[in-house]
Amino acid sequence: MSAIQRRSDNDMPNIILLYADQMRADAIAAAGNPAIHTPNLDRLAAEGVLFSHCCSTTPVCVAARYSLLTGRREGQTGRWANNRPQIEPLHDTLPALLGSAGYYTHSIGKMHFSPTRRHYGFHRREVMQELPTWPQDDDYLTWLIAQGYGHKREIHGVRNLLYVQPQTSPLPQEVHGTWWCGDRMEHFLRTNADRRFFLWTGFVGPHPPYNVPAPWESMYALEDMPFPIQVDRDEETLPLQMRMLRYYANYENASEDRLRRCVALYYAACSLIDHQVGRILNTLEELDILDETLIMFTGDHGELLGDFNACQKMSPYESSVRVPLLMRWPERIEAGRVCDDLVGCTDFLPTFLDAAGMDHPVLEELSGQSLLGADGGGHAQPRDEWVTCYGTGASRWLSLRRPGLKDNYYCDNGWEELYDLDADPTEAHNLLLEGAEGARATADEMRGRLVAWEISNGFPESTVQDGELRNFGVEKPALRRNNQFPNWVNYIPDDWRRNLEAPGLGIEEALAREDTLDIEELDLKFFKENGGSLAGSRWEGLLERY
Repeated sequence: MSAIQRRSDNDMPNIILLYADQMRADAIAAAGNPAIHTPNLDRLAAEGVLFSHCCSTTPVCVAARYSLLTGRREGQTGRWANNRPQIEPLHDTLPALLGSAGYYTHSIGKMHFSPTRRHYGFHRREVMQELPTWPQDDDYLTWLIAQGYGHKREIHGVRNLLYVQPQTSPLPQEVHGTWWCGDRMEHFLRTNADRRFFLWTGFVGPHPPYNVPAPWESMYALEDMPFPIQVDRDEETLPLQMRMLRYYANYENASEDRLRRCVALYYAACSLIDHQVGRILNTLEELDILDETLIMFTGDHGELLGDFNACQKMSPYESSVRVPLLMRWPERIEAGRVCDDLVGCTDFLPTFLDAAGMDHPVLEELSGQSLLGADGGGHAQPRDEWVTCYGTGASRWLSLRRPGLKDNYYCDNGWEELYDLDADPTEAHNLLLEGAEGARATADEMRGRLVAWEISNGFPESTVQDGELRNFGVEKPALRRNNQFPNWVNYIPDDWRRNLEAPGLGIEEALAREDTLDIEELDLKFFKENGGSLAGSRWEGLLERY
């Protein structure tokens, strides 16, 4: 086989990959959520296929993205979390493969690859990172400075103290990062409509901070927002990983209104992304290339969003693991189809090569299948199980899911969970704790499958011992909170640094329209100990108490 075996240029579709960061599978109205407004994503679902069981390979940004980029699992990419190995594994990448077939390949927005400016097979990259280091490496930051916003420290929202707390962006929507992605996509389409292209756009949202600009921040009323599930669940029934994520959230003193406000802002961030999707659909229609373009909308992982009184991802629970997946291409996809196949991002590279008619040797090395294999969209041979994993050594957990059933094993202390997802979709009842009939035998069999998978695809040297997944005997969770501050401000000239807004002013601006949060409810002691400052704000002297 050869990469040259492909369709003619006239038969190859354009390919657009729209990639949200930390977007839950239920954050789309078409997925059955009446509380959220996503008319353009709903249109993609109505005119294409919605995959109801798309799962992350590893629910954290870097690892999931490298699996998409290469079509390979963590043991081959060397990414088990947001780690960045010093030596890059040499693999064919998705844009490089499509480029060899004649596509012009272009990326916009957040990719979360490292080093940032490596090309990774793209002909051109327009970079927007959530935590840029060098201003010159970040196209969005460079552009934002030129628009007169070089004095802003927290261009993607305040992390540290307000990371998963209600806040709004002081930036006008027209210069917000999500809007910039829409502008750059529209410009790309208008200047490249006459050639075959692959466009991958990565949005920073709805990943926290929940820094939505006006008027989007007022889009949703608190009383209309769903309340997070199992907020009061006893810690003794949760794994150490979830106890850490509870602490990380700093929701100990959170009111019901504050939790609903977080949901409202998260949904608003999703609606803002949806608006950019609408802009792109309209532009493709105007250019008369919509139906010759394969469009995929998906994300890297979900978000707990207050479920279990926790936040973030890095958990095998449904709100962390499941992601949206929509595809539209009238030539091969049936409109209005809902597909229940177990799928994930390792299927995307085979799907795009299939669409391009490419028959490449790399496909023989991959576990993924084309999502165009079945009539109307889906796998030609649906898989009956899927493994999601995270971490290495004592931090590692593995999760095996089958239709309606899931087994989670945590290497830190050997905690194990078995959930009947059909009867218990919110994962409230660990069948092993409740002593359900047959639960132990089922979990043992599924854990045996996890051992076999880990040996073939994961990091067995750190997790498998004597044919079993290890128990490291960890007794307490590693408690931490977010302490990330803007790094790029350390790499600018002194005169520029002197013109930056005071650190506390950015926090005050972020909270200017928020009434569900009292700053003294947060962990100001941790904030101060890790270099936080409220200088320039109305709370300037508050940290002296800590």
